Amino acid sequence: MITSHNHTEHRIVRVSAIQLPAVVDGATIEEKSRNNLQQIRTMLVTAGERKSDLVLLGEYSNIYHRSASNDPAEYHPDEIPGETTNMVAGMAKEFRMNVVFPMFGTYDGKISNYAVIIDRNGSIAGCYRKTHVTEQEQSLGMIPGDVLPVYHLDCCTIGCMTCMDIEYPEVAQILMLQGAEVLLFPHVQAGWGEVDWEIRYRARAIDTGLYLISSSYGYRDGTWVPGMMIGRSGIVGRDGLIIADAGRRIGVITTDIDIASRRITGFHFTEKFDRTLAVIASRRPELYQILSEPNTKTNALRNLRRTNK
Repeated sequence: MITSHNHTEHRIVRVSAIQLPAVVDGATIEEKSRNNLQQIRTMLVTAGERKSDLVLLGEYSNIYHRSASNDPAEYHPDEIPGETTNMVAGMAKEFRMNVVFPMFGTYDGKISNYAVIIDRNGSIAGCYRKTHVTEQEQSLGMIPGDVLPVYHLDCCTIGCMTCMDIEYPEVAQILMLQGAEVLLFPHVQAGWGEVDWEIRYRARAIDTGLYLISSSYGYRDGTWVPGMMIGRSGIVGRDGLIIADAGRRIGVITTDIDIASRRITGFHFTEKFDRTLAVIASRRPELYQILSEPNTKTNALRNLRRTNK
């Protein structure tokens, strides 16, 4: 949406981050799965009633247990498109909102960790496949993605970084170079440290001068302890400041961001410019070629196996 006030152009986008329960009630896999889908419906209604333009859910939203499980029966990939995405698409269309629905699924014949982008018309506008999948994910047959696309929605251009993808600054940088205006970060991160997570989360916004939306999972009041899933779904501003934070609780957090409002800094230049453009304009790609050298990965893998013996 574009509005005008005092001759200043604004592009206000209302964004919602859904923080589903980390623990889903139920005695059986089937009961837990039904309860999980009901929670998704309820929270999408909340986001819709708030007239959200863009809604993000957490990684693996369609799998009730969220975190790692040793039981293969608990990992059932849903077809994309299929019954689950059709339900989400129906709600996106009903409330005229764009929804990004991360899920374990099968798309175009490939099983993987996806983020399905559904537009206001209820159509699938894209399907991002997580590019940095863990060994456990690979053991379940998940195929890593090999592209970092951006998706042009009617409210803004988005790029996705799913969980482990955020470990690599290059991911956010590539999405920035391709024109992303908002970075989306669905994840299930937990025990490896909140300080580490928060610095990384906020740094990607600072690195690029872009907004970042995060979505994870929450807990009933009084049940969270360190080592559990971090929660804290929310929105980070272009300067790395946290605009909204859901804390540990289950629920939906909603706020407005102005895509047209840029972060203006001196940065590399003597004049002050939009930071995102200034970062791109002052890069020196000729220095970074080692980052794409296959041998660096091959050597690291060899050393990992050697040091683990």
